[in-house]
Amino acid sequence: MRLSRRAFVAAASTVLAASAATIRMSHAQAWPSRPLRLVIPFPAGGAQDNVGRVVAAKLSERLGQQVVPDNRPGASGILAADIVAKAPADGYTVLLGNIASHTINPHLQKLPYDPFGDFIAVAATGSQPNLLCAHPAFPHDTVAKLVAAAKAAPGKINYGSSGTSTSPSLSMALFKLRAGIDLTLAAYKGAAPAANDAVAGHIPLVASNFDSLRALVQVGKLKAIATTGAARSPALPDVPTFAEQGFPDVVVTAWTMLFVPTGTPREAVERLRAETVASVAAADLRARFAEMGVEPMDMTEAQLVPYVRAEYERWGEVIRAAGLKPD
Repeated sequence: MRLSRRAFVAAASTVLAASAATIRMSHAQAWPSRPLRLVIPFPAGGAQDNVGRVVAAKLSERLGQQVVPDNRPGASGILAADIVAKAPADGYTVLLGNIASHTINPHLQKLPYDPFGDFIAVAATGSQPNLLCAHPAFPHDTVAKLVAAAKAAPGKINYGSSGTSTSPSLSMALFKLRAGIDLTLAAYKGAAPAANDAVAGHIPLVASNFDSLRALVQVGKLKAIATTGAARSPALPDVPTFAEQGFPDVVVTAWTMLFVPTGTPREAVERLRAETVASVAAADLRARFAEMGVEPMDMTEAQLVPYVRAEYERWGEVIRAAGLKPD
């Protein structure tokens, strides 16, 4: 049977349309077809970097493609966030976003990115409290004793922490506001140098993420005064919380969440979200988190942005009340 020219053109168009749909589907199903880059806004070996690497390793197993950690510290997380915000929106560049990049920095800096408009929140990973620790010779081993000492000598007691735009420093700013005391921040470029100076006795106090100080407490090189967790950590069960010691709203966690650039294909976002949620639920990852003092974050897609927004509002209020300025 001979086809008319019109029928031939119509049939060819149908075949081409079907082929295009098949190609689009195959592309969507093919993600990921190459390694992913996980941009981490912290130096290698730090508490949050450890979280990122544990998650990256598990995701590599589940996705069948390597997830490569890429440490880009600098400017309290701004550098890393800006790299991802400006990366191709193809699902292959992912940010280990955190409390600084999305909820603290916007109140302290003019950012080159929009923390809400330039990113899609993919999935929460883990959170950890902060620890306030002291050199073993420091005479004040409870929050009440520290508050009394600080009131007797305003501004005379120093504590080390990694800059203004960090969870530990904001924890201390909140504590100082609620206690009505003046402790002096000695800002360091990272948790390790601050902890080293506290161990050496150069500063009496240090505040940092739980996993950065946990081992030093366990071997007796530092003594822990309080944790900012809602409850005591199983990793250091003898360390009381600030809430237990009279400061119920000094509950702060250094959380991390995966973000991709706005415009990333929905298929890639959904696959990455599903595999991240499954990774965080895995027993071996949770066991590793428990060793680190990290709590897995079980959040639905609908809870992600409201959580970040609530943190943004909370820390904006603290920053304004404390009169904090950028480093």
